[in-house]
Amino acid sequence: MKKIQQALLSSALVLGSYQALALPFSGTDARSLAMGGTGVAAGSVVNASTFNPALLAAYREDEDFNLSLSFGFIARDEQGMIDTLDSFQNGPDLVGNFSNSTSAYQTAVTAAVNDPANLQLIIDDDFTAFQALPSVSGAATTLNNDAVALQTALNDFADKPIDLGATVGFNMTIPSESLGISLFVNSRIIGSGYVTDIDQDTTIITDVATTITSPTSISDLQAISDPFAGTSLQSSLVMTGGAVTEVGLAMATKIAGIAIGVTPKQLRIDTIEFIQGIDVADTDTALDNTGESFSDANFDVGLAMDLGVFKLGAVVKNMIPQEYAMVNSVIPGSRVVVEPQLRAGIAFDAGWATLTMDQDMSVNKGLVNTDDPVLNSLQESQYTSVGLEMDLALIQLRAGLRTDATGNSADVITAGIGFHFLFTLDLAVAASENSAEGIVQLGMRW
Repeated sequence: MKKIQQALLSSALVLGSYQALALPFSGTDARSLAMGGTGVAAGSVVNASTFNPALLAAYREDEDFNLSLSFGFIARDEQGMIDTLDSFQNGPDLVGNFSNSTSAYQTAVTAAVNDPANLQLIIDDDFTAFQALPSVSGAATTLNNDAVALQTALNDFADKPIDLGATVGFNMTIPSESLGISLFVNSRIIGSGYVTDIDQDTTIITDVATTITSPTSISDLQAISDPFAGTSLQSSLVMTGGAVTEVGLAMATKIAGIAIGVTPKQLRIDTIEFIQGIDVADTDTALDNTGESFSDANFDVGLAMDLGVFKLGAVVKNMIPQEYAMVNSVIPGSRVVVEPQLRAGIAFDAGWATLTMDQDMSVNKGLVNTDDPVLNSLQESQYTSVGLEMDLALIQLRAGLRTDATGNSADVITAGIGFHFLFTLDLAVAASENSAEGIVQLGMRW
C-alpha cells in the first residue's frame, strides 16, 4: 500500500544508508557510492576506514587532515514487493471473497442435500450428477475462481525481498606514509524482508479446490468449510536485520613501497526482528522491533600499492568470524553472523581522471541468518563495481555501475558531484528499478 511505500522512505530518511541489504561490503561516504561502490584501490582518506585502511599511507598529494560527517538512506524494492503488498491489502478482498464463496458453496450443497428432488442422488451417492446440479455447479465455479485469484496473489509474493536502512558516518583522518590514522564511528541500520510460509496457505486452498473438482463422495462436498474461519493467513512478512555500529582507529604505514593498514574496532549489533501476516503487515513498526544486543572486538587488514598511474588494493574486513545465537527470537534458528569479507580493487589514476573497479572475492552473507535457506540466500551479495571520477580542481564529477553476481540486486547506476574548498560537500545518488539510494556528506580539510 502507498502508506507502506511512504513508511519505507520516511523510516530511511529519518534514520539517516548506503547498500543496507543484509551485510554487504559497503561504505558510508558519498564518493564511493557515486563511483559504483568502489574504494579499495582508488578510495580516499575519507573512506579508508571502511574500504581499505592501507589508503591512509597511500594517498594523493592533495589529501591532508580531513573531518567529515555523512548521512544516507536506502529504499530498495527491486521486485515490486511494495506494490504487491499494496494490491493485496487495498485491492479486492481476496481472502474475504474466498471465505464468502466457501460459505455460499456450503449453503448450496446443504440445500441440494435437503431437497427431496435429489433424494435418489443422495441414496446412490451419485456425486457426479450432484455436482452438475445448477446451484451446486454455479457455487463451485465461483469458489474455484476465488481460489485461483487468492492463490495467484499469494504466489506473487514469492522471491520478492524488500530492504530498507540508513547510516551515519563520522571520521577524523590524518594521512601519513609513516603512520596514517583515522578515528571513525559508523552506524548502519540494516533490514531485509521476505514473505514466508506461502506454501502453507496455497496448499490449503488447493485442497479445497481439489475436493470440489475430484470428490469421492457427496459427503466430501458436504465436509468443505472455510479453512480461514477464525484464523488468519500463515503467509507472513518477515524482516530481519540489525543496527550495526563500528567504533575504531584505522592505522597504516608504508614499507618498501607497499602500504599496510589495520583497523581494530569495536562492533556492536542490535538485532531487529519483525513478523506479521501479509494481510495486516505494517512496516511503520518494522524498525521498532529491536531484539538482542551483541558486542565484540574485530579488525580489518588492507594492502595498497602505487604503480604509477595504476593502483592496486585488497582488504579483508572482519577478520574474526563471529556468530551469536538469538535466544529470544521467534524465528527458528536466528543467529547473527559476521564473516570475513575479501575484496580486491584496481584503478587507473591520471590525476584529472580516475577509472576503478572493485570485486567481492566471495559471497557475503546476510547479517541475520535463520533456518530458512531461501531467506538466507536472498540476503547474500557479491558485487562487482566500476567507477569514474573527473577532477576539475574544485569540482569532481562521478559516475559508476554496480552489479550483483547473486542476482539479488538489480544493476545499479550511480552518479554524484563534489565541491571541495576548505569546506567540502559531496552528493551521491544510486538508482535501479524500484530502488533508490543517496548520501549527503559534509566535511572540512586542510
